[in-house]
Formats: sequence, C-alpha cells, structure tokens
Amino acid sequence: MIVLLKGCRQVAALATLLVMAGCASTSTFSAYPRKIQPLIAAMSNRTPIDVSHFLVSESKSKDGILYSMERGRYAQVVDKTDSSMADFSSSMEKIGVNDEKALISASAIGSNVAATMVNDNAIPYEGEGYERVLLHHYQALNYLKKKDIEGAGVEVRRANFEQEESLRRFEKEVDEAQEEAAQKRINGSSAVESRYAQMDEVAGKVKNSFQNAYTFYVSGFIYELLKQPGDAYIDYKKALEIYPDNSYLQKDVLRLAAKLGMDDELGELRQRFTLKERRFIDEGSAASGELLVLFEDGFVPQKHEIKIPLPAGRAGLVTIAFPIYEERWSPQTPLRVLNDNELVGSTEPICDIRALAVKALKEKAPLIATRQIIRAIAKGVTAAEAKKQMGDFGLLATNIWNIISENADLRSWLTLPSNAQILRTTLPAGHYQLTLQHPLGGFPAYADVDIKASGKTVLQVVRAGGQIYSSSTSF
Repeated sequence: MIVLLKGCRQVAALATLLVMAGCASTSTFSAYPRKIQPLIAAMSNRTPIDVSHFLVSESKSKDGILYSMERGRYAQVVDKTDSSMADFSSSMEKIGVNDEKALISASAIGSNVAATMVNDNAIPYEGEGYERVLLHHYQALNYLKKKDIEGAGVEVRRANFEQEESLRRFEKEVDEAQEEAAQKRINGSSAVESRYAQMDEVAGKVKNSFQNAYTFYVSGFIYELLKQPGDAYIDYKKALEIYPDNSYLQKDVLRLAAKLGMDDELGELRQRFTLKERRFIDEGSAASGELLVLFEDGFVPQKHEIKIPLPAGRAGLVTIAFPIYEERWSPQTPLRVLNDNELVGSTEPICDIRALAVKALKEKAPLIATRQIIRAIAKGVTAAEAKKQMGDFGLLATNIWNIISENADLRSWLTLPSNAQILRTTLPAGHYQLTLQHPLGGFPAYADVDIKASGKTVLQVVRAGGQIYSSSTSF
C-alpha cells in the first residue's frame, strides 16, 4: 500500500509537471517580441496585413492594452485612421478600467500572486508611463488627420495630464516596493543595477521616462491651431526645457514670446540661444503658409533576457531572469526634404524614444528585483516541500517547473519609432511634390502637400525598415 501510494504521488507530480509544461505555450511563457514580429515585418516590407483579423484574440486578453496599441500604431502608419482610432480607444478604455481597479488593492492580488509563483508575464500589462503618454499623442494625430482640431486638443490635454500622473504613480510603486523589501529584508537591486549599467549612456539622455519634448511640441502646435497662443507658448517652453538643442523649437518659443509681448523672457531667450540665420515663421503673410514635418524613424529596441544571480535569504543564491536592452545605439539621422532638387530643410531630433524605453526599465529595476527575489524565495520553499513530500522526484519536478516558468518580461510597445524629429518652415502657397531623402530609407520617397496661404500643413513621415510612409493634412 505504501509503495502504491508513493507511486500515485509520483504519477500525480508528473501529471502536474506535464500540465505546467503545457502552459509554456501561453502568453505567460511565450516571448512577446516574437508575436509582434509579423507586424514589424509588414511595416518594414510594405506587406499588407488585414488588421481586423490580426491579433484579435490577443487584443481581448489580459495584455489587450498592449496588443491594441500595436494594432493601432500599424493602422495609423498605413493610413487606416478609423481602425487606428478604434484600437487606441480600446486601449484607453482598458487602462481606465485597470486604474479604477487599482484603487482597490484587493483587485490586483490575483495577478500578483500568480507573478510570485510563475513570472512577471502573469501580471496584466498596464502600459509604461511613456507608452500611455504616446497613446494619447498618437490619437491626437489621428484627430488631426480627421481635421478635428477640438478632438486633438482633448487628447493632448490628456497626454499632458498623463505625463504628470505617470510620475506620481511610479513614485508610489517604488515606495511600496522599498517598503516591502525592507519588511522582508530583501536587498538585491544593486546586483540588477550593476548589470543595467551598460544602458546608462542611453538612459542618461532623458531626465525621466514620463515626459518628452515631442508630445509637448505637438501639443503646442495644436494649441496654435486652436488659436490659443498662450497655452502653445507654455508647452513649447516645456519642450525646450527637455530638449533645448532643437533650433526649430527655439524659434517657436522666441516667436511666441515676441507675439505675446513677453519682453523680459524674450531678452533672456535671445541671450540663451544664438540662432542661425533662417526664415522665421511669417504668420501674417497672405502669400505663404507653414509646413511642419513630423518625422518618426525606425523602431524602438526590443528587450532581451539575461540571468542574474541574486541572494535570496534562506533560499541561498538563486538565478533569476531579467529583461535588458542590449542594442548598439546608432545616432539619430535627419530626413532631408527637397523641392525640385532644392533643399527645403532637414529635420532635427526632438525625442529619443528608445531612451524613454531604456529609462523606464532602469527606473523599475528595484521594483523588478524585489518581485523576483520574493518569487525565488517562494519557489525555493516549494522545492524544499516537494522534496520532503516526494523525495528526489518531487525536487526534480519542481526544479524543472522553476526553469520552465522563469522567463523575463519582454513586453513593451514595439511598433513605436526609435526617435522623433521635426522640421518647420514657410513655403509660398501652392501644391508641392516634395522629395524625402534618408540615408537608410532606400530609394527617395515623394509626398504631395498643399500649402495654403496663411495656413498650416502637417506632413507626417514614418521610416520603417526600407520603407517611407507619408501623409499630409492642411488647415
């Protein structure tokens, strides 16, 4: 009877292990970047994808926020604005629901327990701060394509609110993680941070991951369309504080300071910036109009998995899987815009989005380390109990499970651009077929734009792999 009972226990343990191993095909264990690669390839090769049938079930999963953002970004780039707006709205609604649930801490217990026993992929994806900001940013650009300036204004206000709210939410998360680490006498973040040191050069390009000059700049431009120069000036100044080296941004701040009669600030700005002699925006000209080029280049980097040994109290030294960025950081390359072989201008960087992604990961290193060590300790206790109950077979089964289940969280919004650049100038009113040249963009691309007298035209350009996409809207 004892032998039979022991055999039954081993069979049960083996069955449990097989069930666990079978789960390895689910999103908790599958590396997220592989699922998005077809979307990136479609953008890079200009291969059409019916987005209404792509990632449909995934967009309804616990990670639906992220999948809907990916679908929305693809649809926006290939000029399917209605589809993009619907997916972005879906992500926003899910974020709102999750944030309300988070106010009641008990609602998050289930997923956090699962993360403790399995891995961080078990936690429903809620969106990094910079991703949430860009979600509203891109929805605002969708509204601009629809020539709905009021709708665009609503979205940039939400984006600016999210820039502040993400910082507050992050600080709260870090405080809670530090408190939990202190209570459980956990100290492993230094080991993680030392491995993350290779990302310091890129992360150091931004003060934090929650605010970016690109969103503030687009916000300022939309406020100008809404005839609110005071609000535009405020957001241009915020953008300038974050990215002071962009000459187009410098000129916009100087121009509005002069227009609004802010003589003291204008004097300080003129002393601070020595501008090259270029055409300033002439808002009063009846024979010319403005051209704003928004250039988004490449793709953000993808996370990779590394193993880091960490002390886990009585569980001894354990090896945990962590996400990391290991890319080589190439310089941001400008887009040249020409008309009849004459240079109209070149774009200048205003936001390094890859730096926002890297900074977001570094900011959460202590949070990730705390969660990982807690999980390591829990798995160590489980392994000890399995050995006690079922001997070496139980220990083997739990060790195999721990190896299978230990996967780094590689989720992030992967169809975002690597960086954003702008060009702003004036052109005589008329129709143009502009040439778009980029060293990595293959053959030159062409964009048809209409410049209206005393009007504003937005030309959105995206380089994905060897493909250049463009669309223009005039106001």
